[in-house]
Amino acid sequence: MSDHQEKGHTLAASRRMRWKSIRLIYRREMIDQLRDRRTLFTIAILPILLYPLLGMVLLQISQFKREHPISLCVLGKDHLQVPTPLFNGDEFAEGIAEDSGSIEVIHYDWGTIKLGRDVTEETTRWIQEGRFDLVLVIPPEFLDESARTTQDVANLKLFYDVTSDESRIARDRVLTVLTRWQNLWVRGELAQTGVDESVLNPFRLDEVDVAPQQSKSAAFWSKMLPFIMLVWALTGAFYPAIDLVAGEKERGTLETLLCSPASRAEIVWGKLGAVATASMATALLNCGSMLVTSSMIFKQLTLGTGAAVGAPPLLPMLWLLIALVPLSLLFSAVALSAAALAKSSKEGQYYLMPLMMVTLPLVMIPMLPGTELSAGTSLIPVTGMFLLVRSLVEGDYLVAALHVPMVLGVTSLCLWLAMNWARKQFEDEAVLFGSQEPFDLRRWLALSWKQRDEVPARSISYLCGAVILVALFFAKLSGGEMPTDAGSFAKMVIVPQVTFILLPALVFAVLSSRKPTHALRLKGISWQTAGISVALGALFHPTYLLLGEAVTTLYPMNAQAEEAMRPIADQMSQLPWGLVIVLIAVTPAICEELAFRGVIFSGLLRGRKPFGAIVTTAILFGSSHGVLQQSICATVMGVVLGIVAYRTGSVLPGVLVHFTNNAMSVSLERFASSGLTGVESFLSVSETGIRYQTWWLVTSATMSVFIFWYIIRYLSVKTVPLNGDPNTGNGAGQSIASGGYPNKQAKSHFSTAE
Repeated sequence: MSDHQEKGHTLAASRRMRWKSIRLIYRREMIDQLRDRRTLFTIAILPILLYPLLGMVLLQISQFKREHPISLCVLGKDHLQVPTPLFNGDEFAEGIAEDSGSIEVIHYDWGTIKLGRDVTEETTRWIQEGRFDLVLVIPPEFLDESARTTQDVANLKLFYDVTSDESRIARDRVLTVLTRWQNLWVRGELAQTGVDESVLNPFRLDEVDVAPQQSKSAAFWSKMLPFIMLVWALTGAFYPAIDLVAGEKERGTLETLLCSPASRAEIVWGKLGAVATASMATALLNCGSMLVTSSMIFKQLTLGTGAAVGAPPLLPMLWLLIALVPLSLLFSAVALSAAALAKSSKEGQYYLMPLMMVTLPLVMIPMLPGTELSAGTSLIPVTGMFLLVRSLVEGDYLVAALHVPMVLGVTSLCLWLAMNWARKQFEDEAVLFGSQEPFDLRRWLALSWKQRDEVPARSISYLCGAVILVALFFAKLSGGEMPTDAGSFAKMVIVPQVTFILLPALVFAVLSSRKPTHALRLKGISWQTAGISVALGALFHPTYLLLGEAVTTLYPMNAQAEEAMRPIADQMSQLPWGLVIVLIAVTPAICEELAFRGVIFSGLLRGRKPFGAIVTTAILFGSSHGVLQQSICATVMGVVLGIVAYRTGSVLPGVLVHFTNNAMSVSLERFASSGLTGVESFLSVSETGIRYQTWWLVTSATMSVFIFWYIIRYLSVKTVPLNGDPNTGNGAGQSIASGGYPNKQAKSHFSTAE
């Protein structure tokens, strides 16, 4: 065997996972956790005691729950001279206030209102001072039967305080009384005219619930138990992860572990096993304690049909235990990676809230009414697994079987990404043994200004992206009037693009780099590259539209959103074509590309692989679009634009691709209705919209793949170290790819890239 082969064999053996090392690390971490009183309390003692104690508290509180009497002031009782009486003396008439609780009625006449005072002002003062829970005002006009039958005049007024619980409860109970009185009045009027009162109730509806009791219990617990289990699985993973990483940093034992013969990957797997064990134990103990408590206390709870909740079916709940394994591993890997960023246990605890804020929406989506397992929801991490378990618990095995591959594929991909992130965190010495000094904003700003480079730092790029997204968020919340002419439509498009996207990018480019043109990646390109970019934008457009249709099929747009967007589309169809091109194609192409594939992309390329920079920029780019369907399509387009920007070394090809794609989108309808010869060979018009012909869709997709391959293969850009020798790679250890030129030698490399 040659020396080269022997070295390769040794390297492969060193990279091979040794399960013995993983077991030793797992055993070490579990022993440490079991010795920690805080961990034992969180994992075992708290779940066992929490729900019984909550049950005892609920039972004690229920003893004090009673219906309090309410006070009702009736102003103008004398004006209530009608055939069906509402009052009998000072109380409600017999049969009207049944089952409405205790209502104390106080009658006032209009003389109570002081001279010159407004009725509304006086009654409002009575309620705010707490004299009455609500006030019923009967005006003098009520005696006039013509006024009483006027539809646009309020004959009676009921004053209450919505911020007061007592006032809101009193309102509901009095409304029940008034509705019953109104029905009796109508029946009496019908009887006097000789009309049978049965016309008010022409039929009787008997509701028959055919769902078995076991299915009702399964439907209830299939929503409740997964939510509790997943929340506790995340919580149970985070605190052990903090102790196993940030805690070891504080105790000084992490260096000893890293110096052991075990590889970083083996250390990660060992710690991951310990954290996942704690996560699953916490979730199981919480659910078990809740089930035991519910069997004794929750029997009094009823479903919407009035049936008792009952205990959950145990055999179907085994699906939940199976799903708990991959989800606990996923949460544990994410928690381990987040804990590696912390310098101390105290700092690590601050990361729990952002992690919960990201995860809880994924757990809450399945609990929304009408959310079911489908092709779209199965592709959402955590949510898809939640809905899959719910389908299995409820017995929908066919629906679950159809979506199992997608759910498992997405969960496996997320787990792989989380594991890679955790492994890279442990391989990065700067993350594990970074500076322990507290963060000083003024010092950081001063150093950032003094140490400005050709392109922004990664932190500056993240900050720029966050500023843009937050600005767009508040701009969309503030809303605005729907455009009615060309001027208002131009304002609606240009103001957000220039003010909230382009302007922050220019400010960050000027303040965070010595050469803003390098930060914006404004590098000249050849005519060949420009033509290839335009061709890619035109040929990729049919595939992009097909992607949009697929996304809309997976995640249908609701009727309200379609109705809100229709006036904008109608306005665009009425504007001159040239103006629409400038507003929808030119403006976003320039503003968005300079921001996302310019400042943000150039900074993210420093010190990391291009793939991460491309994907991160694409996600930020997609998030800037307000509609979910547009965001997904824009993210995919962002990946394409990022690869083009990276391989060409300039932001300009991305601008051309972006411009061409948008121009094609806003021109299809005009092309289809233009009557030009040959248009029908490329486009087909139907009731559902305008589509490309199948032959052109296949041809353009094939040609766009070829052009994309050509860009990747032949328009390669060399990566040079930043602040170091481009030949040796010495220096800061960071690199940029055509985002800026560290020196003249680096510039020569980029100039020959095309």
